Amino acid sequence: MSWINTAMDKIIAGTILLCLSPLLGAIALAIKLEGLFDPTSKGPVIWTVTRISQGERIGMFKLRTLRADRNPDDYEEIDEAYTYQTNPHSTRVGRFLLRWYLDELPQLLNILRGDMRLVGPRPVQPWYYERELSLGADTKRLVKAGWAGLAQASKGARASEYKTRRLDAWYVRRVANMSSWQRLRYDLKVTLRTLRTVLRGEGL
Repeated sequence: MSWINTAMDKIIAGTILLCLSPLLGAIALAIKLEGLFDPTSKGPVIWTVTRISQGERIGMFKLRTLRADRNPDDYEEIDEAYTYQTNPHSTRVGRFLLRWYLDELPQLLNILRGDMRLVGPRPVQPWYYERELSLGADTKRLVKAGWAGLAQASKGARASEYKTRRLDAWYVRRVANMSSWQRLRYDLKVTLRTLRTVLRGEGL
């Protein structure tokens, strides 16, 4: 990846974090306050989940949306059919965060750390990644996972697993032969599409 794209990713991620710091502070307070009134909701504000980025395991940061006695990696494999509305293990604050994708904001720290990119394929669980490999989908080995992306922007349409795999693969093929500036412009367009889905509250 060109240093231009890397630098721009970190500048944009840092700017978003700075602008949203009051919101993140309010969310952290809400998570802690809920824990005071509901002992089952006590726990850290941010925790890490295991994800795959460019074929490697990373610790991806997320705002905690589950009760602290739940292991996020185990929950996501066993209870993958749950939505933010129906998951019985979500906290009240957690359901709100999931509804508006706010639990994803700490992933901007992963971008600053170099684990992820601003735009790229979905950062998936290891078990999901192995299943994709068994189906011949290996594009996630080629580029880093993204905070935003074509698949993320399509979540509002409740895209099927097959469609999201195709969108991830399409993105990788599309940017493979782009110059740094072409990719930067394209990534900004994808970011705006993802933000539009978020602002509409079209989570799964």
